[in-house]
Amino acid sequence: MSTEPLPARVRRHVRARFEALKAEQATPERLGVAVAVGVFCGCSPLLGLQTVLALVLAWALRLNKIAVLIGLQISMPPFTPLVILAEIELAEVLLHRKLLPLGLAHIRAMPGRELLEKFLIDLTVGGLTLGVILGAALGAATTAWIRRRRRSARPASPI
Repeated sequence: MSTEPLPARVRRHVRARFEALKAEQATPERLGVAVAVGVFCGCSPLLGLQTVLALVLAWALRLNKIAVLIGLQISMPPFTPLVILAEIELAEVLLHRKLLPLGLAHIRAMPGRELLEKFLIDLTVGGLTLGVILGAALGAATTAWIRRRRRSARPASPI
């Protein structure tokens, strides 16, 4: 039995798990895919289940869970109305070749249940399409950014 106090053992365990998560599947490409999966899940119309979906996919695909959760932040509260508006308008253009006269204030004022009832098809089509587009773009940007950071962090070779 350890004589170390419980809070210190818990802190040590949490820190070790966090360090392991940071290093898990840490190639630039895998981190880019993890961010892309998080963004895709964040754009899904499964409001309230996005985090569960993201973590299940991260586990199933063996992706870095922290990177997936970072990508999922595309749907955090300040951005949620913008994402929903973009999804609805994108779907309207794809399905009906027109934009709806919706504004950000209209989306913010509409309760979630009413949004789903009125725009379920739009949220599904627009969410999946926007998720693929943003996921691919932000995943590629993440891969490029990590590669560049790792290259600049390498020590210079002696001449």
